[in-house]
Amino acid sequence: MNGSIMKKSFLILIMTLATQNFLFAEAVSNKSYKKRIELLTYLRELEPIVKNFRGEDPEGNPAALNAAEGKEGFRLKKYLEAKRIYQEGLQYYFEGNYVASYQRFLECQLGVEKMLEELSQLYILRAEEMMKVAMERKNANNPLDKALLDISIEYGKGSYFRSDVMDQPREAPFSRRMYDAKEVHYVYNKYSIEKNMELGYRHLGLAKEARINALKVERNLEKHQKLQPSHRKFRIENYFGSISLSRDSKANAINIYKLKYPYDNYFLSNSQAKSEPVRDENGAYSEGQPVKVEGVTYDFSNNPYIRFDHRLQAMFDVRIPEEYRVDYADTRGRIYEVDSNNMVFLKYDQERKKALNIPAKPATPAGNTQAQ
Repeated sequence: MNGSIMKKSFLILIMTLATQNFLFAEAVSNKSYKKRIELLTYLRELEPIVKNFRGEDPEGNPAALNAAEGKEGFRLKKYLEAKRIYQEGLQYYFEGNYVASYQRFLECQLGVEKMLEELSQLYILRAEEMMKVAMERKNANNPLDKALLDISIEYGKGSYFRSDVMDQPREAPFSRRMYDAKEVHYVYNKYSIEKNMELGYRHLGLAKEARINALKVERNLEKHQKLQPSHRKFRIENYFGSISLSRDSKANAINIYKLKYPYDNYFLSNSQAKSEPVRDENGAYSEGQPVKVEGVTYDFSNNPYIRFDHRLQAMFDVRIPEEYRVDYADTRGRIYEVDSNNMVFLKYDQERKKALNIPAKPATPAGNTQAQ
């Protein structure tokens, strides 16, 4: 009798352990599946970011987008390593080895988190720099170039320009206007310029707050606690939130440039690709100068990829300073260098390239900010 009871107890114990092992394997497979989808989303979001801001190569020089192995920018190299680990996890996943797969996915998650911690700081710094520069004058030699504070003072209600000049009725052509027509856009755009400054700094503040919230997670743990995958997921999502808000701040800075310098894209509409002639205080015109885009000057008006509306690509919009056009493309999730190759150098349209006499792409200059 005792032997029979012992056999039944032993059988129940085996069945219990087998059931627990089955449930454990199912739980790991589910976790592995969720982590697989989660990481694929992160890697997809990261791709344009690391390709726009690749970092320096091992020798400290700006890295090319398609650099040889070992010559990649340090951010792009980390991204490629994360992709490699993710691929290993996929292989284990489809083999049915969910434990090994989940371990690889957790390694990839850690790598993504470390990348985003540094990238979120870079985005905040660049957004802050862009906002500060956008508020100042772009061309110190142009008397019609105004800083944002000057626009608020000189073109607001009650200002001299509004009350004594522009708002005074006159009978043309007997009464001549007493102001340069190119100043009027400051009056119409003043509110939008100021609003973009307000929103730009609001977005920047929220970006900093999101990054701080991500960093707080580790500080709030007890001494015996370690970061769990759920903690890392929270941090990653906050880092992405910080980057998204920094992009919004950059977009506001870009809007300020567009509103302040509406005439700078004149070169796109004339066959000589020259900037608009400028009239000095004595009424004399100075000839416009040829404008280079990515080191190339040609008849941009015949480029089939030029769009003059909101679809205008970043590399053609010289209202934005050259060092920030990569940020302009990045706010749209575009890869600046790929767009440049396709739309400036007509990489896949060789017949039009010959017709427009477009030279070969110049070498990347040593101080190129695109490889930050």
